[in-house]
Amino acid sequence: MAAALCCRVEAVNANKQAQSIVAHAKDPRFQHLRSLRTPQGRSRTGLYLIEGIRHVARAVEENAPLESIFCAPSALSNTFGQKLARELRRRGVPAVEVASSLYRHLTLAAEPQGLGAVVRQQWTPLDSLHRSDGLWLAVESIDSPGNLGTMLRTAEAAGASGVIVIGTGADPYDPAAIRATMGALFALKLARASLGEFARWAHSSGVAIVGSSPSGLLDYRSVRYRWPAALLVGSEKRGLSPHVSESCDFMVRIPMAGRGDSINAAVASGLLLFELAHQRSAANRVSCATLDRFREEIVEGSDHVRY
Repeated sequence: MAAALCCRVEAVNANKQAQSIVAHAKDPRFQHLRSLRTPQGRSRTGLYLIEGIRHVARAVEENAPLESIFCAPSALSNTFGQKLARELRRRGVPAVEVASSLYRHLTLAAEPQGLGAVVRQQWTPLDSLHRSDGLWLAVESIDSPGNLGTMLRTAEAAGASGVIVIGTGADPYDPAAIRATMGALFALKLARASLGEFARWAHSSGVAIVGSSPSGLLDYRSVRYRWPAALLVGSEKRGLSPHVSESCDFMVRIPMAGRGDSINAAVASGLLLFELAHQRSAANRVSCATLDRFREEIVEGSDHVRY
């Protein structure tokens, strides 16, 4: 009797497991996940999809608001990934198991790692972005999600305080953009604003707006920038729109020796961001050295004071 009872329990558990696995494309759970790969689905729900062990681990590390995880048990062979999935389940994060044949529709990877997550979008109010030495990346109408993701990754590497998306022409939560960030997305503050809102914020916060154009008058390396500063990057094909260009305090160019008149927007933003970061670091070192000398003068002066 005990053996029969054990067999029935195992059968029930197996049946429950089978029912929990999403195996059909019409399953509402799969349709929800797939909808987050579209701009409409992300806009409607305020959620987005990440896929891959590295991205999920970085999201957890940066305390990103995970709504749920999804996995393909047959594809999740990485030991760390398996432990990560178990830990998130232990923490109470809802989990959905998806058949490998369906999981492939949720990833851009050639070799899916079998673990992904649904995350809530985080937009920071523009008015809360304040730092006396802040460095911001502002983007307008970036056509390629991959380029946008590379820009975010570079901004995080250069120590930028955050990224401001101007208008609706760029989506940092696009799957291709997320993949290109290599997890840097979760460490950045993101804000969205119209051009007018961005210009008013910059003016009221004393933020210098730096634009780039092949027709810019100044070599980007010859300018001594002031802080806080925002680097403004436009469309790969069209560059900055005229209205956006008018809002810039500096319009610089990147000298080129070849016959081409432009370079990739992500490459250009990388050069400019690291030049700005270098100058900011040098300015901070000078400020610290000046403060140290001031302190030394105070100490030396106090030796001559009688009490």
